[in-house]
Amino acid sequence: MENRLPSSFKVCATCALWAGSRSTDAFGSYSVFEQNLTGKCCGGGFNQAQLNPMASCSKWQKWQALK
Repeated sequence: MENRLPSSFKVCATCALWAGSRSTDAFGSYSVFEQNLTGKCCGGGFNQAQLNPMASCSKWQKWQALK
């Protein structure tokens, strides 16, 4: 199932440190991702762990692809 979140949601799907599969909508306003996929944390609070897109931590950084 496809999900969409704006950058105001501070979760892995909108974080620059998450290497999961995702894209943006046509305007760069939303992160578009599949809920059941995981991605590697690359420097965040769970560094090197496989995390789902809705996980969060205190080291969140806005993904540059989002406005």
